[in-house]
Amino acid sequence: MKENGYTEESYEEWKENDMRTELFAESMEELMEKKALLDVLEEALSSLMPEERELAEKVFGEEMQVSEFARLKGESRTTVSSRKQRVVEKLRRFFNDKGFQIRK
Repeated sequence: MKENGYTEESYEEWKENDMRTELFAESMEELMEKKALLDVLEEALSSLMPEERELAEKVFGEEMQVSEFARLKGESRTTVSSRKQRVVEKLRRFFNDKGFQIRK
């Protein structure tokens, strides 16, 4: 075998290498899927008005609560909460239009 340029490889080594390749392929597929989803999320956020986007990034991103955001903006909590619900509906429609099922 060695004279033909081949080396002997144990079944265990071959199987281990084969499994690594399979895991790598799966992880690459997952990474590509996550990147595609992140691109859709970026597009969704870009579809919002600047004030809506700020609300989404800070409140949905769990950087701060609605009451904190309202205090920061000098608005009532109920006003900000209503705006938050409108943003949620706007994003829900966006994702539904893109073919994603968003539950309420």
